[in-house]
Amino acid sequence: MVKTAAGEIGIAVAEAIRDAMTKATAGATIATYIEGKPPVAWEVLGDAGWDLAGVIEDEDSTSLRDLVEIAGAWGETLIQLPLVTSLAVKRHSVAAAEAEGPVTLSVPVRTLPNGTGFVPFGQVPGISIIDSVADGSPVRAFEGGNPLDFAPSLLAASSPGTTSLSAEARRELAVIWAAEAAGRAAKVLQEAIEFTKQRQQFGKPVGSFQAVKHHLANAHIAAEVAQTAAIWASLDDASTRQAVAQSFAQSLKSVQLSIQTYGGLGFTWEMGLHFSLRHITTLRELAAGVLNDA
Repeated sequence: MVKTAAGEIGIAVAEAIRDAMTKATAGATIATYIEGKPPVAWEVLGDAGWDLAGVIEDEDSTSLRDLVEIAGAWGETLIQLPLVTSLAVKRHSVAAAEAEGPVTLSVPVRTLPNGTGFVPFGQVPGISIIDSVADGSPVRAFEGGNPLDFAPSLLAASSPGTTSLSAEARRELAVIWAAEAAGRAAKVLQEAIEFTKQRQQFGKPVGSFQAVKHHLANAHIAAEVAQTAAIWASLDDASTRQAVAQSFAQSLKSVQLSIQTYGGLGFTWEMGLHFSLRHITTLRELAAGVLNDA
C-alpha cells in the first residue's frame, strides 16, 4: 500500500509556516505589499531553520512528500521571499546548505534565449547563487542580472548560464514548484468563497447565485486535483512529468475560475488576483525548464 500522507516533519513545518505568515501578514493581501518590502524579513525564516528543512541527514529526514506539504503551505502566502527555492537548493548542495542567507539557481526557460537562465529571486539583496549542485561547487554572490518583472512575487532576474542539476534535483524542483502552485490555487479559492459570501447584488450575496456556485464548485475540484497530482508526482518517479503538468493545469484552471467570481473587480490591480496567476504561470515555466533540461 502506498503511503500518501506527509510525515510529522512536513506537517509540523507546514503548520508553523501557516501560523507565522498569517500573523506576519495580518490578513493583508499581496497587493498591499508587493511593491514594497515583504511583510516578514528573511531572517525570521532563517532563524526558524525552515530553509534547511529539506537537508537530508539520515533516514528520518524530510521526504519529497514532506516538501510538498511545506511548499503548499508557503504557496498560500505569496510572500516575495525565496523560501522554497532556497530549501530545494540547500537540499541538494552541501555548499548551499552551509551558506548563510537565501540561495537561488538559474533555470533554462523557453521564454529566454538559449544560454540565458531565469533566476528566481535574483533581485533579492544579498542572495547567493550556485552554478552546480555537485559536491565541491561553491556558492557565490549573485550580482545584478536583468530584472524580470512579469511575476513581481518572484523578484526574478535573468543571468548568463544555467545551474547544472542532477536528475533527482530537477525532478524534485518541478514537484515542489507544482505543490507551491497548488497551495496558491487553494488559497485564492478560499478567498473567493469569502468574497462571494460578503459581496451583495440584488439584495443577496453573489455566492447564493447558481452560476457563481458552479464556478466555485469547479474551482474546488480543480484545486483538489492539482494538490493530488502534486502529491502523486512526489510518490511516483515514473509519473512525475505527467503529474506535474496536470497539477499546474488544474491550479491555473482553479485560479481563473475563482477570479471570474469577482466580476470586473477580479481584473483590477488593487485586488491583486493577477499576481497569483502570474506566479503560477511562471512556476510552470520553471518546472518545464528543469524537466526538459536533461
